[in-house]
Amino acid sequence: RPSDRHWLSAADPGETVARTQPAPGGARGEFGSSPTAVLISLSDSEIKTLGERFRDAASPVERRLAFSKLLEGLTAENALLVREQIEHLKDSSPEYREFHYAWGTIAGAEAVIFGADTEGDDMSPALAGWASTDPAAARRWLETLDMANDPSFDSLLKDRKIPAEQLRTHLMRGLVAGMASADPRIASQFVHEQVSAGNKAAYGMIHPVVETVLRAGSPADAAGWAQGLEDQHLRGAAMGHVASRFVSKDPEAARLWATTVADQPEGAGVVARVGSSLARRDAPAALAWLSGLPAGKGQNVGINVAMREWTGSDPTAASQYLTEMLPSPVKDSAISGFSRRLAWEDPQSAITWAETISSEEQRTQTLIAAGRAWNEREPTNAAAWLSGSGLSAEVQQAILSPAKRGHDRNQR
Repeated sequence: RPSDRHWLSAADPGETVARTQPAPGGARGEFGSSPTAVLISLSDSEIKTLGERFRDAASPVERRLAFSKLLEGLTAENALLVREQIEHLKDSSPEYREFHYAWGTIAGAEAVIFGADTEGDDMSPALAGWASTDPAAARRWLETLDMANDPSFDSLLKDRKIPAEQLRTHLMRGLVAGMASADPRIASQFVHEQVSAGNKAAYGMIHPVVETVLRAGSPADAAGWAQGLEDQHLRGAAMGHVASRFVSKDPEAARLWATTVADQPEGAGVVARVGSSLARRDAPAALAWLSGLPAGKGQNVGINVAMREWTGSDPTAASQYLTEMLPSPVKDSAISGFSRRLAWEDPQSAITWAETISSEEQRTQTLIAAGRAWNEREPTNAAAWLSGSGLSAEVQQAILSPAKRGHDRNQR
């Protein structure tokens, strides 16, 4: 660690000092208000005793209580000693991340910079903690950060060869998560600014903001908030995320909401998530609802996803349903979803079904997806099919080219 980092002693053993400060990692109100907590200082020996209890206790309740007491007594002065008690944890563990979040709330940049010289992911949760208490200062720090000329980052940029922009994006996710805890409006505006500036990675950063809004109110409230976002793509991402939570809590209310937005450009994600969830419960009923929606992207995507769900659980019933459908754009979407899912178990049958799709564009895209699955499972047989398929050279090349990571596999 850098030589200018040093141990700062805690209060004298046995000395009890009551004081108030923002509760580390504590819950925050909708507009960023932070409760205060009366903290009791811990001596070095008390911290070490609690650390032993946290590491060695057989009971998970006792471990959690010990960890909670460590956080309750956390100060900027004793943070390094407290960190010693949890540094054995994986950086993905809740306690590891909660500690660094809590440290960030009381030490700001100091807690964040400390993580530049450690093996774990300390910096992002620490920055989130800082942003939860002072979003403006945390944002200024990140926006003016010159990593390339700051030796504190040599371990990450030079030794571990992490690209500076990749690290900045990672830190920005932590910043947004903390901003959202302070005030979702500030966080969503920041994400909007990033998207407007051409930062494509910022689209996914709306998700922690959505989670904060969901915790603060009902799914219906969150749906209204999401629909009010300025940027269309952010609005669609937020609405889809809300839909996933909404349908798990109140399927009927979520279905009614999805019906009202099905014909909107950003409504397709809502219909897809609601339709998928409903199909897991009752696929025929879900498809009946989807078939009655206004024709368009929302309906097509919803039917496609619902059929994938049904095919995964009962391909025989799903295929029987298809044989009874009259030719229509709705049936094309249903066959596409069926074929994409079936391709991972029975690629030849999936190809046969895909070839019956009336829409040329949808038929081609479905054949590409099914063909890729077949080529991954049985490249020799797939090559034999391709040679006599009559598909254009461009489509054949698309089938033989690996899909973007997760693009086809998430159809399973």
